[in-house]
Amino acid sequence: MKKHWIIRPLIYLLILVMVLAVTACTGGKKPSAGGEGDDLPFVTLDWYLGLSPMPDNEMVNDAVNEYLKEKINANVNIHYWESSQWETNMTTMVSAGQDVGIIGFGSQSKLDYVVHANRGSFYPLDELLDKYGADTKALFPDEIWESMKIGGKIYGIPSLKDNCYIISLIYNAEMADALGLDMESVEYTNWRQLEPFLTEVVQKRHEVFPEYDEYPLCGGAELEVPYNFAIETFLNDSYLAVANIDPFFDVAGYDDDTVFNLYETDEYREFARSRQRMVEKNIFAYDYTGKSEWNYTGALFGWVGWGYTYMQKHLFGDAFTTKMIVSDHIWTDTNNYFSAGTAISAHCAEPERAMMILNLVNTDPEFATMMRFGIEEKHYIINEEGKMQFEGSERNGGDRADYGYYYWYAAPVGNLTIVNAPEDLIGPDGIMLTEMMRYNKEAVIPNHMGFVFDIEPVANELAACTNVVMEYRDVLRKGQLSSQEEVDNTVDEFVAKLKANNVDKIVAEVQRQIDDWQSKKK
Repeated sequence: MKKHWIIRPLIYLLILVMVLAVTACTGGKKPSAGGEGDDLPFVTLDWYLGLSPMPDNEMVNDAVNEYLKEKINANVNIHYWESSQWETNMTTMVSAGQDVGIIGFGSQSKLDYVVHANRGSFYPLDELLDKYGADTKALFPDEIWESMKIGGKIYGIPSLKDNCYIISLIYNAEMADALGLDMESVEYTNWRQLEPFLTEVVQKRHEVFPEYDEYPLCGGAELEVPYNFAIETFLNDSYLAVANIDPFFDVAGYDDDTVFNLYETDEYREFARSRQRMVEKNIFAYDYTGKSEWNYTGALFGWVGWGYTYMQKHLFGDAFTTKMIVSDHIWTDTNNYFSAGTAISAHCAEPERAMMILNLVNTDPEFATMMRFGIEEKHYIINEEGKMQFEGSERNGGDRADYGYYYWYAAPVGNLTIVNAPEDLIGPDGIMLTEMMRYNKEAVIPNHMGFVFDIEPVANELAACTNVVMEYRDVLRKGQLSSQEEVDNTVDEFVAKLKANNVDKIVAEVQRQIDDWQSKKK
């Protein structure tokens, strides 16, 4: 027994020496499990994007995996799905507790950040960001990360892009010159303000180009927010409960902490009247369905722009030059960060490695570019001037419809501002991306940034009022009524029906929750 007692400690001591020797050789890190010069075990994850498939998806996925293996010894299976497939399958997969790895959220990928964060579909990222995503975390100020918290936890990384409302008047420069318009003197805040100017333009176009009378003067600009009102909304695309934004105060009689129903305001009524007048004057068309070819004729004068920080010279083809005037009201809200980003599945088997991938796609220009434009030589080339172009590449050298791989913007992927792109997309010296960052920095932040409305206390009222909104909204915003009197009567009906379905209860509940939210912040 004594002999065994002596031998056993010697064996343990020998093992300890061997472990310390290995640790010293590997710098204190885990030994490699298949990586080239890497000390991380090899893993494979899924990555689901809300982007439609293209012919070369598999080719680019292979290139991505070569890159990721070198960087972090990982592979990803990237899934590109049509929006209909996404809506049918993704919610079911997530709700069933399936490991979907990395997942895009937001309006483009059809996955609501708040809903699925509350359902427990996403992995909490606070510790992962600090440990593996510090460079990504540094992309946004603390107040933005605070606004991403649901129940006190961060569940998603917003995509750094145009994270504010940058609304513009895009115009046909040749027509402006032919009509003698002084575009530098045009003050542009929103499309409600432009009716007098556009009334003058449509008359001048009639005199100089009567053959264009069969076309409207402008493309549609019907959305209440953000084209016509700079207000804070709490119910996405419904304006049953909104608040003013300081310093804009687009709706009279309310401060920036008081919730109100936009549809019952004088400003909304006048917006609806204005839309009807402008359709009657042929500034806007009664119906744009199937009329996208109008944009390329040279007959239209103006269009609404959203998110443009640089205007391509020929946005609508070579027939005419496009320029723009950007609104002097630039603002943001919580939805701008909830509407596009990436999360990690709550049941992800490798959340640490998933965060490493997300950190790369948000901070590594080569990887971020590959995800948008594919493989150099195959999908783009770098010309003699050191600039990217598609012409001359093997797979993207022909017509756009025949491209093998092309996902410009690709909001669900991640940081757009580090992507290398052709000059015709981002302008000389990448001015589009530079201006995008400037606008993000200067955008007005409203009082209730980060507030998320809990609809449960008024779910029935909200459903009923939403049905009313859908009944009246389009005919009013599109200006499809026959007279100002009919507009007034329709708005009266609209408001009365909202009242009958307890819209005031919704407004009061939003106000109550905001007051509670603000009191907890103090």
